[in-house]
Formats: sequence, structure tokens, C-alpha cells
Amino acid sequence: MSFKIIADTFSIARDATHFIQLKTVKKPRSDEQIWLAIEIEGETKYARSIVQNIVEVIEEMFFEKTELDTYERFEGTLKEVNLILKNLAEKHGEEATGSISAILGVFSGNELHLTQSKNAEAYLIRRGKLSMISEGLSGKSKDLFVNIASGELMPDDKIIFATSRLLRLMTQTQLVNIFGDGVTEAVDGLRELTIAENDLNLGATCIHVKLPQKNSTPLERAKTNPRLLKIQQWAKKIQNIVAEKISEKTKGTKVNFNRKGILIALVSIVLILMISVSVLMDSRRNQVLRDEYRLRIETMNQDLSVANTKGYANDKETANAILDKVEREARDILGTNYFRQEALALMGKTQEIRDSINNTIRIKQVKPYVDLKTKNPSIQALGMVTLDENFFVYEYNKIYEVILDQVLDPKVLDDNEVVTASTAMEDQGVVVLMTQSGRVMEYQNGQVSFADTNDVSWESGVALAAYGRNVYVLNPTKNQIYKYSRLRGAYTSMTEYNGDADLSNGISMAIDGNVYVLQKGGEITKLFKSKKQPFRVEGMPGDISEVSQIFTIAELNQLYLLDTINKRVVIVEKDRNGVAHYVGEVVFEELDNVKGFYVNKNEDKLYLLTESEIYQVDI
Repeated sequence: MSFKIIADTFSIARDATHFIQLKTVKKPRSDEQIWLAIEIEGETKYARSIVQNIVEVIEEMFFEKTELDTYERFEGTLKEVNLILKNLAEKHGEEATGSISAILGVFSGNELHLTQSKNAEAYLIRRGKLSMISEGLSGKSKDLFVNIASGELMPDDKIIFATSRLLRLMTQTQLVNIFGDGVTEAVDGLRELTIAENDLNLGATCIHVKLPQKNSTPLERAKTNPRLLKIQQWAKKIQNIVAEKISEKTKGTKVNFNRKGILIALVSIVLILMISVSVLMDSRRNQVLRDEYRLRIETMNQDLSVANTKGYANDKETANAILDKVEREARDILGTNYFRQEALALMGKTQEIRDSINNTIRIKQVKPYVDLKTKNPSIQALGMVTLDENFFVYEYNKIYEVILDQVLDPKVLDDNEVVTASTAMEDQGVVVLMTQSGRVMEYQNGQVSFADTNDVSWESGVALAAYGRNVYVLNPTKNQIYKYSRLRGAYTSMTEYNGDADLSNGISMAIDGNVYVLQKGGEITKLFKSKKQPFRVEGMPGDISEVSQIFTIAELNQLYLLDTINKRVVIVEKDRNGVAHYVGEVVFEELDNVKGFYVNKNEDKLYLLTESEIYQVDI
């Protein structure tokens, strides 16, 4: 008797000296399958090829020589694997193979055959009790695999193949209990415990053995197939009609079928047969598709394990590419009538792994920190700045001062002007606002006034930023940043700050001594003393072409980028020698129409402004 096997896997390799792979090898039209859990520790470039060689030997030796029984084929396969590793060590040295901890298990009918090396262990949970089934299989021989253990499987057995000792993470009782909700939940629990152990590298395969569904005959399938049942009902009706007609005409006399009656009966029979064959063929096609999607889901689960490993090895680009592939395939399966729950689970797990790899914080059920509607139910905020740790929110002609979490009555800025940009001058205690007409206003101590410059008029721009007593105006149309210094009675004449940078696509600006200009498409241009500086961001896991605002100040160690389209703030560590690094992101899926943001000087709180509220988030 063959069992149905339900399995899930995970692996965590924290550095490049640990290579972990979890593989399943099986062939079409064969009930036998081999599961491999392997961890290779050491500075070896041959780790991936070692695993590939093992898989190829399994395919060639175990699944091809079917004239031998299962045990003999497994034994021959292990001898060939040992020989390959021995040749590799002789040719390139012992360090070429690294230290290999592995479990190799064969499921054949109702039997399990397994072997083990080094630190890898296999556990069996049966009737609520846990036992180690790999103990004593490692020998003193230099061969990787020495002994084989065999045993009979029983329905509802649960088996764990692990590349390291699991009982260092939990007790036997806890390990049994963690399997109570299924293999996927068990894997999730083991992953969380492994992550908590900062120094542990681990790969694990969790398997649940179940009784298979009985293989039914076509006749039995017909009894449960809705379409075949309808056909049978039609046939029964035809039979009853024919019987009634015969009964009416013969009334007990001998029946003489004429040619027309026979033809009708034959056509009916042929029609029924054709429909039956069509339904059975359709059923067969459905089964083929189910098998295909099942294999795809198994492959996708293995891909997730690889992505997880790549992520912990800091190969985020490869990890995210694998996750994108899994997500696309899961969406494809969602578009069919097969394995929808499994596809949804895969998508959820994909997001979970992606969030872990990319250091993503997702804000859930966040409540407003400040409700601006208490002062104006129809408020449509446009932006926000901070001054002396107080917020100043502006809409097109009003400004709202927020002290702690209390909103003061709004001040009308001007009945004829529309505010388009703003910044705060901490050293001067002034909020500076630029209007659509190119004029500049100041808000200080509850008073609003227009600010003059020694020039005839101010240069217009799309963004403002302040540093010390200077205000900077970004004007991409003229490819320039205009600098004004605040004096006692007015601002100086403008000076052109940009010397050699292309700012024609600039949309936002931040200053910490350096000037950072965010361009359309996500590029950041850095200037210092009017000169463009080398600047690039490494480790960015995805596209940031939709970011629209940049924020930093001298006291912060990071740059913050607001992406309102994808509802997130991307965090980038400031550069050293021209190279900045991606740190993480905060995703706010539940918030719409975010207009501005601010990060406090301790860099532990993020404030997000919508059209009518301010939200506070721990980061």
C-alpha cells in the first residue's frame, strides 16, 4: 500500500559558509520518492555541484535500475554518492567537500529507508510520541553514508528531516505539539524558533503520511461524477419511454421491432456511449492537470526555501527574483480551479519571506495620532513641516499648528494666494511657505507676513528646503537651486547653487549639509558646495521609480523616500564614499492619500500626513 505524502520545508543559512538544500526526487508513474535534506559547511565552491551530483546519481541509479528491489537500489545509490565525494576530496582536497550533514530518505509503498551523516537527524512522531530514527546510522568510516535504517510507515505518521539537532530549540513535547495544526504550521513555528537562535543554520523537511484516496474504477467514478449521473438519468428516462411505448403497443403480445425503432435505440446507445467517453476523458484531463499543478506547487515550495536561504546570505537580488517568479506562478494557479487554497498559502508565505528579506514593516490597524477634522471637517491638507518638535500642517490658504497631539485653531495665510511648498528654519524659528504665484510667506509666533528679497521678485520652484539661515528653492525648469539667506529685514538676493548637476527632473529636496535632490524615476542627485558628488544606492530590492518626496536632516543617519503610489516609505542609509545602502521600508497599505511625512531625530517614530489626519508609527 502506498501513502499520500504532505510536506513543507524551510531553510536558514546565515552566511556564505553554510549551504542548505532540501530536495525531492521522483519520477512519473512511480510511487517511490526520495527526500534529501543537506547542509554543507565550509569555504567550498563545490557545494551546489555536490548536491546536483547527488540528485543525478539518484535519478540514474535508483530510478533506472527497477529490476532490483528498493533496498538494493538505495544501497547502490549511496555507494555511488560516496565514491563521487571521495574522488572530489582526492582531486581538490578534503576542504572541497566541506562538512556535510545530510538525511536521505526513500518512501516506497508503506516503507521508509533512510541514511544520515554528521549532525543531521530524522524524527518520527507516531501516536503523539517522538522518537529519533536516525540515531546510530553514522559510522566511523570516511564514507558519507554508511548505514541504512528501514521501517514500516503507518497512517498519520509525521516525519522530520533536519540538518541540525532540533531538540536544542525545544523539548520533545513541544516538537510534537507544534505539528498539531499541520506541516505548514509546523514549518512556520520551526522557522520562528530558528530565527530567534542567532547562530543556528538549519534546513528542515516536515512530512505527514496519510492514507491515499482509493483508486476507483470507471464504474465507481461514474457513480459519483455529477455529469455521468445526469447521463445515467437521461438513459433511464429513454429506457422508461421506450418500455412504455412497447407496453402500449404490444399489451402482452409478441413484440416485433421495426427498423425505425431499432435505429432510434442504437442512436440513443451510441449517444450515451459518446457522452460517457467524453466525460471520462475530461475527468482524465482534469487528473493530469491536477498532477501537473501539484508538482508545480511542490517546486514552488522548494523555490521559497532557496529564496529564504539566498536572503539570509544577503543575495537579495536573487532571492527577490525567485520570490517574484513564485508569486507569478501562484497567481497563474489562482486563475484555475485547482489548488486555490495552496496557491493563496504560497502567496502569503512569499510575502512573509520577502518582508523578512527586505526588512519590511507593515503597519496594521493604525489609529490617528492627530485628527485635523476637529478644527475643519472639510480640511484637505497639502503638506507638513516641523519646528521645535511641533507640527505645522498647511492647506492651500490655511495653516494648522499642532502641539503634542492638540490642534490649534487654523490661521488664514492669505485669501488670494495658494501655498505649494513649505519648509521650516529651525535656527530662525520660522515656517517658510511658497505660493503658486511665486511669493514667499513666513509664519512665526502665530503671525503671517510676506517675506521680501533684495531682488525684484523671488524665483519660483517646486520644492523648498532650509539649512541654517538659508532657504533653497528647487527650480527644475531652469535646472537650478536658488539660495537665499535670511537677514533681519529681508532675504538677500538669490545666488545660483547648482554648478554642474542635471536637475531638470527634480521633484523634491532635502539638506543635511549636503543637498539631496530627488528626481522623477527615483534617482537621487547629491551636491556639496555646488558640485555634484558621486552617489548610488546598493541593495535596493525593487523599483523605486514612484517615490515623490525625500526627507533628512543633519541629525539623521538615513534618507527617507515617500512612495504614495505603493504606500510605503523606503529607508536608505546615508552614503560613505558615494555608496548608500538600502535599509528597509515601512508599508502603510491601510492609509490613502498620504501627503507628507516626518521622522523624529531619534529615528524611532515616523509621522504620516493624510488629507485630514496625522498618524504616528514606531519604526
